[in-house]
Amino acid sequence: MPNRSGFEPLSTSRTMQDVGRAFQLAAAVYAVLGSFVSFLGWPLDILRLTDWFNDVVSIQPNTAVLIMLSATGVVLAQFRVWRAVVTLGALVAIGGIATLLQYVVGADFGFNHQLLFGQTWGQETTVSPGRMGPPAATSLALIGTALVLFGLDGMRGAQGRIRRYVPAIGIAVCSFMTFSLFGYLFGAEEFYSIPWLTAIALQTATMLFAVAIALIASVPEHDPMLLLRARTGAGALARIAIPALAVMIPLVLWFRVLGQEAGYYDLGTGRALGALILMVGTMAILWAALRSLRHHEQVLVEADHRKDVFLATLAHELRNPLAPLRNALELQRRAVGDPRTIEAARAVMERQVNHMVRLVDDLLDMSRITSGRIELQKTRVPLAHVLDLAVEISKPILEASKHEFTVLVPQQPIYVQADATRLAQVFANLLNNAAKYTGPGGHIWLTAEPRGPEAVVVVRDTGIGITTNDLARIFELFAQVTPVIERSKGGLGIGLSLAKGLVELHGGTIEATSAGAGKGSEFTVRLPVLVSLTDTTETRAEEKFARPITKRRIVVVDDLADAADTLAIMLQLMGHDTRTAYDGVEAVQAVLAFKPDVVFLDIGLPKMDGYDAARSIRSHPGGNYVTLVALTGWGQEQDRRRAADAGFDHHLTKPVDPQTVEALLAHLEQTRAA
Repeated sequence: MPNRSGFEPLSTSRTMQDVGRAFQLAAAVYAVLGSFVSFLGWPLDILRLTDWFNDVVSIQPNTAVLIMLSATGVVLAQFRVWRAVVTLGALVAIGGIATLLQYVVGADFGFNHQLLFGQTWGQETTVSPGRMGPPAATSLALIGTALVLFGLDGMRGAQGRIRRYVPAIGIAVCSFMTFSLFGYLFGAEEFYSIPWLTAIALQTATMLFAVAIALIASVPEHDPMLLLRARTGAGALARIAIPALAVMIPLVLWFRVLGQEAGYYDLGTGRALGALILMVGTMAILWAALRSLRHHEQVLVEADHRKDVFLATLAHELRNPLAPLRNALELQRRAVGDPRTIEAARAVMERQVNHMVRLVDDLLDMSRITSGRIELQKTRVPLAHVLDLAVEISKPILEASKHEFTVLVPQQPIYVQADATRLAQVFANLLNNAAKYTGPGGHIWLTAEPRGPEAVVVVRDTGIGITTNDLARIFELFAQVTPVIERSKGGLGIGLSLAKGLVELHGGTIEATSAGAGKGSEFTVRLPVLVSLTDTTETRAEEKFARPITKRRIVVVDDLADAADTLAIMLQLMGHDTRTAYDGVEAVQAVLAFKPDVVFLDIGLPKMDGYDAARSIRSHPGGNYVTLVALTGWGQEQDRRRAADAGFDHHLTKPVDPQTVEALLAHLEQTRAA
């Protein structure tokens, strides 16, 4: 069966990042709420709120306040409120360091008892009333320092150069608190009750541990989170082994001690049982981790095979247009004086170039979706308008295939919040697939209807169908359900995965069903419906502009000489006066000598890149009156912002359609006239 498959847009790393962020927030919120409840014990005179486990070690009020501030700083870091993060971190660090200095110099600075609210209880393990113990003071000093580093990194846009130290600080705090927690777990009072050395309340240790874990999770681009999130064998092994061993070993030892104290067995029996359980448990954890590693390797091998098949398909599809392009060029060379043949050759070249552009656009879109860099321009649009766009896109292939095509859309408007162009691309892909894989004279249905809070769009056909095995992996990355040699319909086979990714970015779902080979197929898209019926319409930029009427002086700059020369010739045929340049330095010189109205400037240039060339042009007298148009293969929003910051007025993504160039020049004419 021909291919109806492609990429899986969701990645394990993104899922792991979401899990890490949720865990981080949960740990920080626990610390905020726990410290707040603990603090309330002092003004309300409720001892048990400061000593949850009745261990005669109370959390001091200043400790509770600093934990609350530190956990709040971690939460605010998630929302990028960097100034507040730095401020809270500085307060926490100062509080911890000032407390430690009291222990070092043997003095009392007088701030320890300020929040006791006159209470005299809860001081059994303190050197001075209200003073926190050295473990909490040290941990808070480290946590505050980490928050300051984290916030400064965010404010300065240091891209992780400073905050790479934050996980190490978090691990240090976790180590200190593990020491205290083990003391409580195994009844080692010296680990948590010596006033001048180890004194710390159990709830204090758990909350500081939680804040430290939240700090570690807040930096996913560095270890240990980098390893835990990695889609590698090491990552799979770490995700199973590290949490399991960290929980199992203390619990086994604790149960062993508990059994001995209860008299269930003697010391020797306890040791033997503990060793046996640890050995079996460790082996079981390693076995599970190794099974996960083996599965991961199998997935990689299969993905590598699918990638090889995909690359072979890509090479085949990109090579196909070259033969008619070469033939058309030869026809134009030989058919001098034969306008009909020349026009036919031109039409062939236009079709094949458009085909290659669509292939490259699909690849770029898929790359943006898988990396999370695609940006949708969502507006409130009627679903019928989106479907009309899709039908218009697919109309040539539907008509060429001579299918019976039925569209059923309710008269009552259905509105969705969507990027109309992207969503139309989804349904056009589904219609194109249906047309390709349905024999001549078949039937294709496009239906839409509201079902509760959703709009349901179904594309159904009487085509070749999909087998059960192929249905299970039809949206997978690089999946090919048949050998490449059997393909005869063209395309890269990424349309369905592209559709899936775009639908999910719109908050919807897509599924495929089929009764089997030869029994047709059905693709169902579900999208959330807007309650409001306010309609907004958009007009294509090209439709807003009239053709230019003024002859302009234009410089075209591209290091690919053929690209620069052909665009310059096209502009000359439009009636403009042009000059060309092939590197950044030459571009600046051409602008200074020619004094153009418009410059089409490539970004990736030798000697001086397009950004620096634009800045240089702007810095010269009269440079601010030149219209600079970035001409580049990089078309993301950040690329547009960077071009604007460098001084560009407009940004066009290669390959540029001639109509787009005409529309832009016409827009400049209208703007000047206004």
